[in-house]
Amino acid sequence: MKLAVLIADDQLSKKILRKTLELCQALAEPPEITLIHVINAKAIAEDIEVGVNVEENLATDAQKMLAEKGSVLNEADLVYGTVILNGFPAKEVTKYAADSEIDMLIMGHHDLSLVQKVTIGSVAKKVIEHAECPVLLIK
Repeated sequence: MKLAVLIADDQLSKKILRKTLELCQALAEPPEITLIHVINAKAIAEDIEVGVNVEENLATDAQKMLAEKGSVLNEADLVYGTVILNGFPAKEVTKYAADSEIDMLIMGHHDLSLVQKVTIGSVAKKVIEHAECPVLLIK
C-alpha cells in the first residue's frame, strides 16, 4: 500500500502523523509512506527582496520540517520518503497522487468560517473533489 501524507508546519500535523502511525500499525505489512509538503514560491516571492532564491529557501526549510515531523515514523521503525511540491496545494497533491499511483492520501482539515469557505475555499475540499484515490481527513 502506498500512503501519501500531506504535512504542514502546524500542530495538526502532529495529530495527522499519530493517526498515520496507528493506521500503519494496524496493517499486515508496512506501507510505502511519502510525506508531502507544498510550497508556493510564486505567492511568497512578491513580498521578498530581489536576489533571494525563495524557492530554494522554502525547499530547505520544508525538508528540515519534514525530517523533524517524520521522526515519529522513524521511532516506530517505519521508512518514509519525502516530496516537496511547488504550486497550489490541492492541484499539486492530486497530480502527485495520480502520477505516483497513491492508494490513499492522508491530510488535515481545518474548520473554516463561512466567509473563508466562500472566498478561499478549502484545500481538503478540493483534494476530495479531484483525487482519484481515497482521502482520509484528520481534524
